[in-house]
Amino acid sequence: MKTRTWIILFAALAVVCAGLSLFFFCAGDASRYAEVYSDGELALTLDLQVDGTYRVGTADQWNVLTVENGKVSVSEASCPSQDCVRHLPSDSGAPIVCLPNRMVIKFADEAGYDALIG
Repeated sequence: MKTRTWIILFAALAVVCAGLSLFFFCAGDASRYAEVYSDGELALTLDLQVDGTYRVGTADQWNVLTVENGKVSVSEASCPSQDCVRHLPSDSGAPIVCLPNRMVIKFADEAGYDALIG
């Protein structure tokens, strides 16, 4: 093959890779609600448009959640590793998880609905 053909082929491949990267790795639309599950049960539904601080859990295993500027974060936790506290504030994407305290924060567009199947 000629050098020109290789250049065109690699340029096309680079454009496709860049497009796929933007599609998969850019954050999606911000969610309006966050559902907080403690021990596998829905404990709290947060409206991300309303700033506030919330405590979730029991007397021994607890997390303090902070909603600020449309994003939720774990500001304090009773777990020893503190991985959930180091998680950046988020409004979409992967859930925030605290394994020792069995707490999960999932993001939803509508209150009470994580996804619609039909």
